[in-house]
Amino acid sequence: MKTLIRSVAVTMATVVACASWQAQAKTLDFTVYRDGSDIGTHSYAISQHGDETLVEVSTDIQVKMLFITAYKFTHASKEVWKNGKLIQLNSTTDDDGADKALNVKAQGDALTADSMVNGQDRRQTADANVVPASLWKKDIVKQTTVLNTLDGTLMSIKVEDLGADEVDAGGAKVTANHYSITGKLTRELWFNGAGDLVRVRFPDKTGTEIVYALK
Repeated sequence: MKTLIRSVAVTMATVVACASWQAQAKTLDFTVYRDGSDIGTHSYAISQHGDETLVEVSTDIQVKMLFITAYKFTHASKEVWKNGKLIQLNSTTDDDGADKALNVKAQGDALTADSMVNGQDRRQTADANVVPASLWKKDIVKQTTVLNTLDGTLMSIKVEDLGADEVDAGGAKVTANHYSITGKLTRELWFNGAGDLVRVRFPDKTGTEIVYALK
């Protein structure tokens, strides 16, 4: 009987732990539009466990013209944060045939970024406080330099706070703070009151408008 009780207790503790984990996990799913046409998806799966945060990012985009794929972009990355600082990032990218891979690790007061782009290796370093340009973390609006999550290069940016704005997000009108990023990275970002990214807008290489709209 004691064994049974102990077994039930362990099972219940596991259920509670899993429920706690799930309560601290969230997913942000976006539809990607190019000039108003649906061209793919972008998503963040964010989970918290103790002092660590795991963020999984996935992008799958295809631009078709006359039923032919004119451009394809796929990206997958995993970020590990501890006490608010990035300690690891791994990503793989297919940028329309250009293969890219990145491995970032925190080492002391620096981040070491080992990248491979079309078979070419490169090692770069950055300050440990640099934020990756994955956009989900609102801290990006406080930065002057961000880390490219495709190849590890550093990008100088300037951020302007454009104030409160009303946007479509998750099937409803929401009030969100609007920011403009310019420099080596051009993006417009909207964060809701909870600090969640709800909308992204930027021009692609042809100058056509790309929008990430929260489902």
